[in-house]
Amino acid sequence: MILTDSIIGWIINTAHRLKGSVRRIFMAETVELLGSGGASIAEEKLGWNRGTIRKGQYELETQPIEDNFSARGRNKSEEHFPHLLDDIKKIAEPECQTDPSFNSCRLYTRLTAKEVRKRLLEIDYYDEKTLPCSKTINTKLNDLSYHPKKVQKTKPHKKIKETDAIFEQVHSVNGMADINPKEIRISIDAKARMNIGNFSRGGRNRVLTKAEDHDLDVKEKLTPFGFYLPEHDDFFLFFTAGYASSDFIVDRLEEIWPEIQEKYGVDILTINADNGMENSSSRTQFIKRLVEFAEKSNIKIKLAYYPP
Repeated sequence: MILTDSIIGWIINTAHRLKGSVRRIFMAETVELLGSGGASIAEEKLGWNRGTIRKGQYELETQPIEDNFSARGRNKSEEHFPHLLDDIKKIAEPECQTDPSFNSCRLYTRLTAKEVRKRLLEIDYYDEKTLPCSKTINTKLNDLSYHPKKVQKTKPHKKIKETDAIFEQVHSVNGMADINPKEIRISIDAKARMNIGNFSRGGRNRVLTKAEDHDLDVKEKLTPFGFYLPEHDDFFLFFTAGYASSDFIVDRLEEIWPEIQEKYGVDILTINADNGMENSSSRTQFIKRLVEFAEKSNIKIKLAYYPP
């Protein structure tokens, strides 16, 4: 078979229009028509790959091979380590914080991917050789909506040596609370006061909405306060026109407690707080109201404070 320029062009264009096994079989049949040394001629004149030609010849003799492109490449890390995502959640969740102004629903964690990997290595079934690298751990954190972000460092006079010991104690108390079916853990916190009005907070809306140029016409200011149940992913959100005082916190706790007790059947309450001025253990009114609430509801209350 003599290959002229027109025939070469026709063969190449025809091969480009075909896909998969049909293309490979066409290439194998063309090589057979070229006769002895056809594979070398096809490689030189047509620019075809020898491996593809051999695969087409095999398909011509047996049967077409189905291309499974989705099965190519490496498997995800969670397929090698089924508990990887759950373990990352357990490590990142206690260190998370949300945007104080509620401009987004993202959770930011103070932990770096390197630190998360270091803590994963403390678990028995992970080792240095098989555990994914820090870059992969960072990707998994982002996939789980935990976005590592630089935050303001603790001021030197607050960075005391007892800080780590306090964190260890809090994590120990939290761990015992999470495994006790009769005990429930609630995290409480207030966020920055919000100006209510026709203001833009950087959100997105499908409907065209006009906003004020400046925060001048403030209708009122509200302070958001939340109760979060980490082990049950349950959440209660309240707003107050003033500040979140000790009485406001306990009043709202008394309001939601019957629903929590009926839903989860618990009689021990562990409260995680930031030791702020309204919920400090030295705040007489806060402790007084909690004692009254505990006696009234016939429950036991534990306070687990995070360090400054």
